[in-house]
Amino acid sequence: MRVLITGSRHWTDRATIRDAITAATRAVPASEVTIVHGDCPYGGADLIAADVATELGMRVEAHPADWKRLGKAAGPHRNQLMVDRGADVCLAFPEQGSRGTWDCVRRARTAGIPVTVN
Repeated sequence: MRVLITGSRHWTDRATIRDAITAATRAVPASEVTIVHGDCPYGGADLIAADVATELGMRVEAHPADWKRLGKAAGPHRNQLMVDRGADVCLAFPEQGSRGTWDCVRRARTAGIPVTVN
């Protein structure tokens, strides 16, 4: 099972992320779950989800944006790459002004990936 995580770099609520991942993957052994995230270097939802996934024995697949090469297009490009790689569900953790998170949510929905906004 592939779980796409998108969220604010300012997100700090670890319990909500853990609960959402646990609920979404309840029927699947942890060893068969891959948490896919955008690897925001500033922390937030991406890194919390990666840490939770590791604690739960899940695989982690990080997709850092190439800001140096792509500039402002790096975030949307990375989001599309994650969506194109496929996911069974997208868990979103937005905060006020989370443009990148909402971009990823729109792309996931367009691709037919079920999205849960937390």
